[in-house]
Amino acid sequence: KDYGTILAGSPKREWRGVDLLTPIARACGLGDDGGGGKRVAVVGFDTDVNAPALAEFRHRRYLQEQQQQKRRTRQSPSPDNNNDDKPLTSLSYVTIGTGVGVGLVLNSQPIHGLLHPEGGHVAIRPLEGDAFAGYSWGAERSPYGGVGTVEGVTSSVALTERLLQMEEEEDGVGGDYAAITTTTTTDARKREVLATLPDDHPVWNHASNAIANLCVSLLLLTSCQKIVLGGGIMKRGILYDMVRRRAWTLLNGYLDSVEELSSEERLKDVIVEGSWEEVGSGLVGAFALALDAYESGNGDGEDMNGDDKEESIDVPAVQESSAKQEEEEKRQQSFTSGVLAGIGLSFGCALLSSLLGHGRPRR
Repeated sequence: KDYGTILAGSPKREWRGVDLLTPIARACGLGDDGGGGKRVAVVGFDTDVNAPALAEFRHRRYLQEQQQQKRRTRQSPSPDNNNDDKPLTSLSYVTIGTGVGVGLVLNSQPIHGLLHPEGGHVAIRPLEGDAFAGYSWGAERSPYGGVGTVEGVTSSVALTERLLQMEEEEDGVGGDYAAITTTTTTDARKREVLATLPDDHPVWNHASNAIANLCVSLLLLTSCQKIVLGGGIMKRGILYDMVRRRAWTLLNGYLDSVEELSSEERLKDVIVEGSWEEVGSGLVGAFALALDAYESGNGDGEDMNGDDKEESIDVPAVQESSAKQEEEEKRQQSFTSGVLAGIGLSFGCALLSSLLGHGRPRR
């Protein structure tokens, strides 16, 4: 009965139990075809961080293959300080905003297990002397009570509440801090104050430390080759170098035998910015899911308009790729070259038109 709804444990209380499946199905014209039959639909469905993780992975994998092809054509070796000859097979995408989400691609596939990755709730090592009690959203049904976690320190909610606490301490104001944070952080407009803070404000030290802790955990647990950082908080450009510097300190030389992690400077090629932050990596990720769903639905080579087989609607489900390596590379090239040529949006429109207006696809 809960299929297609937001989890009851979501820290965003107003979204708990909200049915996403039904309005999406209706908006896409899925369900009864008007003639008493059912429309068959193949829909790609994943988290808002796994989708951009998949898009970033394919884009960067394509660029790497292009560089390798150019070197082979010129018969020139890879630079000594560049490990591009090692195929890209893993990537983490982290978005830091109202919350913190982590998408993982390992062995060239998005990760799904018991649920989906919840890396935003891993514990961190706070800065020395940090007395912040965690964000108010973590008090109910959040790991560690939201205290000393990535999201509990570096989300926009947590940073705004920390700022309030710091201002109260400076002014010597007492009172019910929990009540103040509850009324303040539920209003997104209140969190816009973060954009007015200078680059040297102390809250960014706490933010970068939390993000760096997450990056170190990802490197130690998944050995991922790229960590892409995005989201509203990362619009504060100084954070990238702060995160790399702190991550290098936290690693404490443990992985410096790995070429890509052998110096703080090399971390610039591991902890990186998103490819489409101005457009929105999530939107490009949605196109990647749509492309997979579209190709999966036409993989048997049958006529898209065939109607001799009645099936019930196949509503959003994660599409697991079973194609061989050659097919995977073709998808990567098709997807990424479209983005590079600036036709991603037009492709998406054409794809939606095809999905919604060309009869019933056959599985």
